[in-house]
Amino acid sequence: MALPIVIAKNQTAVPIGLTRLGVTVPAFGTVNLTDFAYIHEIGSDETLNTAVVSGNIVINDGTSDLSPAEGDGYLDTTGNLNGPVTGMAQGKLVRLKDTTGRYTEAVDVKVYDPSAVDPVAPVPADGDIYFNTVLEVLMAWDAARGKWLAVGEGASFQVGHQGTIPVGTYFRGIDGKTLGATLGYVAPWNGTVVGMSFSRTNVDATTFQVTADGATIESVATGANISGLDNSLDGDFNQGDILAVRNASGGDKTMDTQVWVRMKWRV
Repeated sequence: MALPIVIAKNQTAVPIGLTRLGVTVPAFGTVNLTDFAYIHEIGSDETLNTAVVSGNIVINDGTSDLSPAEGDGYLDTTGNLNGPVTGMAQGKLVRLKDTTGRYTEAVDVKVYDPSAVDPVAPVPADGDIYFNTVLEVLMAWDAARGKWLAVGEGASFQVGHQGTIPVGTYFRGIDGKTLGATLGYVAPWNGTVVGMSFSRTNVDATTFQVTADGATIESVATGANISGLDNSLDGDFNQGDILAVRNASGGDKTMDTQVWVRMKWRV
């Protein structure tokens, strides 16, 4: 169901700035707020709510002007429009209705307030989300596992080698097995290598390569460093690819090395 238009009409001789929306309603001017923000964002602007209650701004629903009480009831301070006209429940996610991005409809996903701990009330359902302020990631409720899990955080794998690793040689994985094009970590989904870190006991400059079925998809130059990291990698691999890491040809040896590779899943 398409949501109604929200028009703000300034009743004063001075401009009124709507802080959260980043919109200014000119003195005695009119602004269609749905031209600037999604429906669910409009009601979350506390400056707008205060101005509506005081009568400084009159809300027009696209058909008629609303009284301060009606305008206050029309806007929900949790960030959603409410009431029987919109059919939206408080704390629900919205999605785009059309290509303009101006009309939205509710989907059955709850959005909890940012928190340092997992929310428990109302009882979460599959796909509900919130932002964890400690981990600084978006979390989603995984009904199959009965827990909140980070959205977009994929996985990692570690390789290493005791002693000297010559150029062109793969690192070792689980149980000390030397990895390669056909032996390594099988990707359960399509993904992207987003980071690598390493530590070792020598400082000879070389390059560590992440491979998928033997083909290099990303690399990190060590320089003359005993440790290092790069969180800007962008190496795609596909579901079923065998992932491994090697000391690249054309570099130098590396010794007693540990390498950690971070990934995120993609469609």
